[in-house]
Amino acid sequence: MSSIPAAISRQHTGSTAHSTLAPAYERRLIRIAFGIQFHPNQMPEDWDVNQYLDSLLPYHPHVEKVSDAEYRNHRQRVIFDLAQTTSKAVFRSWLSTPELHVIYSGHARHGRGPCFGRVDENAMHSEDWGEGTNPATTGAFRLGFPYIGIAVSEIEEHGYTAHLLKEAEGVPDAEDCHPELRRFRRSLQPFTPDQLHPGLAHRLRGHQPGDRYLAFRVGAERKVVHHGGWRNTLSAPNEWAATDVQCRSFCHFGCSTFLHNHPIVRKTAQWRQQGNERYAFWHIGPAYCNFTTSRWVANLITYNLENAFASWEPSLNHAVHRTNSQIRANGYRFQVI
Repeated sequence: MSSIPAAISRQHTGSTAHSTLAPAYERRLIRIAFGIQFHPNQMPEDWDVNQYLDSLLPYHPHVEKVSDAEYRNHRQRVIFDLAQTTSKAVFRSWLSTPELHVIYSGHARHGRGPCFGRVDENAMHSEDWGEGTNPATTGAFRLGFPYIGIAVSEIEEHGYTAHLLKEAEGVPDAEDCHPELRRFRRSLQPFTPDQLHPGLAHRLRGHQPGDRYLAFRVGAERKVVHHGGWRNTLSAPNEWAATDVQCRSFCHFGCSTFLHNHPIVRKTAQWRQQGNERYAFWHIGPAYCNFTTSRWVANLITYNLENAFASWEPSLNHAVHRTNSQIRANGYRFQVI
């Protein structure tokens, strides 16, 4: 396929203006941040963005692949610029950059927010599952309710230092509780660390002799209350409130992020759509995040109507409907909203 006909354009390289001889192409930047769980090297090949796009290109002759980092849709008149990272610092900088389409693809950490770290045999049991071995680049980016109930076993499974709610701090207000915790708020009971799990005390932040921690049961599973939050957290400035979020679109593709994080971003923090700015998308239900990410990006890039220098909404709506159709066709039960 021929490239953009630069020979008849009177604009300088990189210009976004229209030429009187040839309409210019808009450049849209898609940035994908992969979390500590569901790294690119942990997914099937068909869930890799570039490999999936390669399989589609024969059916979309209006899309030209320049490289893994650049695709040109000659029908949309849009150049798509792709980049990927596993760094929390880069992810945070992307959130702060105007006009970017930012995607987090990874574990939602039960509502605590995006979480980053290396993936190897030793790293599966480290502080990267909490505040991070290097908090600037690994660990949690806080984006959740102030208090979240999580299974006790999760702390030992990943070996991080947990910040739990002590009995002395009192029962939290209902509006500060994750929706699941809110249902069990009146049945919270105090336990010593050893009652929760033998040897747990050395995994608890700020533990003092005699401290007890609030917990509840869901079926046979005991859950403890973690300090979460989105502002003034232990993780600051790696939190939503301390980040000047200016990206145009944010996709939070982790499990059940509509339940976990949508109320914080859209209602509490009031980061709401304004015209062609502040789009946001989430998962309903436990999800295969990288399946969604590959299909989502491909559906944006292969959209076959002209929309350069116009609202992103038509192509984003197309991505929602098309991605959800593909999710259902594969027999999965989660959805994008």
